[in-house]
Amino acid sequence: MIGTMRINLIVATVAGIFTFALSIGNNLLLSTCLKSVYSFLILFVLSFGFRWVLGLMIGAEHAAVGTAQSLPAEDSPVGQSLDLTTPDLDDETRQMMKANLGDNNVSTGTDMQFSPLNPPKLVTKNNLDPEQLAGALRRMSED
Repeated sequence: MIGTMRINLIVATVAGIFTFALSIGNNLLLSTCLKSVYSFLILFVLSFGFRWVLGLMIGAEHAAVGTAQSLPAEDSPVGQSLDLTTPDLDDETRQMMKANLGDNNVSTGTDMQFSPLNPPKLVTKNNLDPEQLAGALRRMSED
């Protein structure tokens, strides 16, 4: 476990005081004190669980570090350094970039022409037979 019982006491005391302060306006004094004690006890126990989980996580981390250090290190320089420099642009690279830019400009001018969007028109039926509408409504209400 990580830490001491002092951490549990501090967390539980803060929770008890917070619960007391929030419930004193709405409850009787006995009810408020009882809720504060419950809050204190619950968070005191939960702090043990939280400290135990943290201890397991840190213990597993230390075990992983210990096994990594115990393995023999290879003398391979692969992965030991990182080169963050960009290569210099030579003439061939510049020519390739100019050729690619030139091809894109030509194709956009001939292939891509503007054409407006022409959606289909919606047609409404204004002259419907009232008897057909009533029959359709009756069939829909039966289902």
